[in-house]
Amino acid sequence: MRDAWRHFRAAVGEFYFELPRMIAVSLIWFIPTVPALWVAFRVVTFIGGDPGAEGDALIPVVAFGTQATFFGFLSLVAAGPALAGLHSAIAPLARGDLFEMSMFWRGARTHFRRAWILATVDVFIGVVLILNIWFYWTSEIPGIWLLAILFAYALFAWGCIQPYLFPLLIELDQKVTLVLRNAVFVAMDNLGLTLGMFAINAVMISIAAPLGAILVPFALPAILANMHLRAVVTVIERYRETGRILPRDGESVGEGHRPKVPQDEAPVRHERNEDDARGLGGRPRRLNR
Repeated sequence: MRDAWRHFRAAVGEFYFELPRMIAVSLIWFIPTVPALWVAFRVVTFIGGDPGAEGDALIPVVAFGTQATFFGFLSLVAAGPALAGLHSAIAPLARGDLFEMSMFWRGARTHFRRAWILATVDVFIGVVLILNIWFYWTSEIPGIWLLAILFAYALFAWGCIQPYLFPLLIELDQKVTLVLRNAVFVAMDNLGLTLGMFAINAVMISIAAPLGAILVPFALPAILANMHLRAVVTVIERYRETGRILPRDGESVGEGHRPKVPQDEAPVRHERNEDDARGLGGRPRRLNR
């Protein structure tokens, strides 16, 4: 958990030193995310204001659910790539490089399709888990409420992997299924870091909720994205040092620079096979020469 706190402190410090551009990139992320936030707000207010639906009252409930589903998935067309752009812009800071605003647009364009799919799958899983908790908890069948507790644990696990999803998409540049699998593996393999970031995320979001007009558009996205990226970059470098994943072409194991090759020796290219492309969690493999 100390690692999570260390990453959070570093993210807050970099937000302060890069204040104008951090606020700008947070606002750029916030604008295309507004439709998705509005749909989520309408769903919460509709459910909270609905005392129950019986008979003819089911018609507006079904109509609202259909509309919310359609507009919700449609809004993710902008929200998903915007989230990928936010992480792409802040990723250089997590690696110790300079902050570049142009990386927002490049990242959103490069990862547009996968970011949309990842955001859609992620939101769909969360909604299904919440609906199952609500259904089994309010059911009048004796003892079935125990299933709600099981789905609550699943929802907690789903919340724990959130900090890893988009950072892994940006850092490893993999397809959505591998991102999801690797996020689960990293969360389980680094349990202290995972729980620490979950606690920090929960505290920051609970603080930002009553101050949403100030923190959400201007500060929260950049700070949390930087913290998550720092954690993922640190984990990936540690895995590369132990050979659990191969370094990028032209990089030495555990370092982010091109190795010096003597003049009389041909450069060695680290080739990847299909197993290595599957990402994290494998046994240490030798580099193919």
